[in-house]
Amino acid sequence: MRYNFSFSTTDEKLAVAIKSFRDSGGNLSKLICNLLQHYFFSDNNSKELLTKEMVKLLEIEKKINEFWEWADKIKPEIQELKEKLAEKQEQQELQDALPLIRELHEIVFEDLQDYEKFEAHCLKLGREPADAIKVRLSKWAAEKQLSMPQAVNLFFKAFPELKEKLEGRL
Repeated sequence: MRYNFSFSTTDEKLAVAIKSFRDSGGNLSKLICNLLQHYFFSDNNSKELLTKEMVKLLEIEKKINEFWEWADKIKPEIQELKEKLAEKQEQQELQDALPLIRELHEIVFEDLQDYEKFEAHCLKLGREPADAIKVRLSKWAAEKQLSMPQAVNLFFKAFPELKEKLEGRL
């Protein structure tokens, strides 16, 4: 709700300062409200006279408080946008990697479709399944000019069901 009050002054010096303040774009109502708020509601009980510096300081503090309120208000929106962006980026990376994931699943490791059979075959030959996969994956990564961590990441996207069994062993 808005309340209107008016005042008058006979102090010529004060009248000139007020006119100058208004002419330079100052908001007289805002200034008066700030001064009165400080006078009536400040933590300082000694109703002291306010200097221009103190008024400026009060205005700055008020603007800072308004900024922090605004920042707190938009933080959830910023977080939501970051999450959406990360999700879109992840989807794009997956889309870009899809041909490599298919190649791993359907060509390079076609024998992993039945992991138990692959595991039994490796153990029969005296090899650990993780070691056999690691050797083949390393060769494929070199051909595709990928780092081993990138290749392992793609492998687990091609075979998510093996992640629990093989993570940390490749």
